[in-house]
Amino acid sequence: MNAAEQSFAAQLARSRDGEPGFLAALRASARDTFLAAKLPTTKDEDWRFTSLAPLAGQAFAPAAPARAAVDLPPAPRLVFANGRLDAAATSLAGLPAGVRVSSLAAALRERPGALEPRLGGAAPAAGQPFAALNTALFEDGALVEIDDGVACGPTLHLVFVSEGGATATHPRNLVVAGKGSRATVVEHYLGRGAYLVNAVTEVSVGAGAQLEHDRLQEDAPEAFHVGTLHVAQGAASRFAGQSLALGARLARVEARALLAAEEASCELHGLNVSSGAQLHDHFVHVDHASPRCTSREVFKGILGDTSRGVFAGRILVRPGALKTDAGQVSSSLLLSDDAVVDTKPQLEILTDDVKCSHGGSVGQLRPDQLFYLRSRGISEALARALLTWAFAAEMVQRVGPEELRGRVRRAVMERLPSSELLREVA
Repeated sequence: MNAAEQSFAAQLARSRDGEPGFLAALRASARDTFLAAKLPTTKDEDWRFTSLAPLAGQAFAPAAPARAAVDLPPAPRLVFANGRLDAAATSLAGLPAGVRVSSLAAALRERPGALEPRLGGAAPAAGQPFAALNTALFEDGALVEIDDGVACGPTLHLVFVSEGGATATHPRNLVVAGKGSRATVVEHYLGRGAYLVNAVTEVSVGAGAQLEHDRLQEDAPEAFHVGTLHVAQGAASRFAGQSLALGARLARVEARALLAAEEASCELHGLNVSSGAQLHDHFVHVDHASPRCTSREVFKGILGDTSRGVFAGRILVRPGALKTDAGQVSSSLLLSDDAVVDTKPQLEILTDDVKCSHGGSVGQLRPDQLFYLRSRGISEALARALLTWAFAAEMVQRVGPEELRGRVRRAVMERLPSSELLREVA
């Protein structure tokens, strides 16, 4: 075992008292799964381009209790510091009737029977070591429940703040959108130190429901981040997800969507902005299990210095999933000769009468575009900054909540070359 695996094995050996029987069984199964599989390596096909050696060489202790000393978004918000609810920073004002937002740990204590059929249903531990580790070790997270037919006007903000060196947290979130409901949920990760965040979010979207899910990762430059999103959709439901990866030394986000009933629609989009020696990895798997479903994926990366980007997209069309309409596009902009991108689009089509496509591009700024701007009196530095921002702006505009879009816009600009020139003309 490497240092990380040894530290996790020691934590997995500790007993937990007073938990519901179903959760104890779930944890035991997940523990066995992780200990058998251990951390992925580049020999695993789904991790072929992402080496976990920097993470594997470090031992991680459980994070100590903390307070969230950061700028917070408007209410309603649920705030977690080092993996535990920060009640003082949390504010649930403005929630409409029929929407319940709470700590997952509290809900497991107060009404475990209601969560038993939900928890772990969309995110099985089998074949996913980090999801298994999360299931075995999570302490808290967010529970969002939206009743049938309820439209939640305000954006629900879930904020996760981490502090400390060589510590690990495993947030677990569960979002249940009832039939015909509508809502927007934001996950925001940030912090200070060389910590690990290993987060799992399970989402159930009922028939006819519409859910937007935005994920902003702004972890510390020394941090490690692994996130897993599992989405199960009902008939005629719509899910729109955006993943924005800006921080962390090494970050990987997996998004897995199951279109389980007819006429479900799923959008999964992403943007990573990388510099220094950062590694950002997006892995997407869309399972078309029913006829007449639609999926779209657009992922972009902007990479400078010696950073690395990875995109792997897999679309599975099962037998009988007729009239499937699936599209996947990945594009990366290299700002340095030393930046590297690995992209792996995959289509597995097991039926007829479908429309599926994928495409990708990797390149640098076009000389003719630079020449056009330079010929109109714009400096080379500003021309490069404007073209780079134009490449990113499409993804920023996909973020629905206005308050989050403004933050993302500023954060992306700050990470681009000549950001001070961009601020002057923005």
